[in-house]
Amino acid sequence: MSIVDIDHNEVADFFGIATGNKMKDKFERSGLHAIKSSRINAPIVQEFTLTLECKVVECQNTVYGFRVLGEILNVLADEKVLDEKGKVNPVKLKAFVFNQF
Repeated sequence: MSIVDIDHNEVADFFGIATGNKMKDKFERSGLHAIKSSRINAPIVQEFTLTLECKVVECQNTVYGFRVLGEILNVLADEKVLDEKGKVNPVKLKAFVFNQF
């Protein structure tokens, strides 16, 4: 799961609507680069500054909606989003946040 920054909002939207099952050249069209994760069966986008490698623990379908619960196995963070203690700094991350309210 990548946390998208404002600079990559448009391409993240493209990734959200384009499935690799039907569009084999999805990464080529985006201009971004993927590497294979050593922990999970999913690509890691090199240009995204924060990625959480997760495994699915449980899927829940309730009257309140569908949820996927996951366990974080690894965190990949670019140094430019870290503070002096090596923790993710939300200000440096510049994460895109969508609020529908």
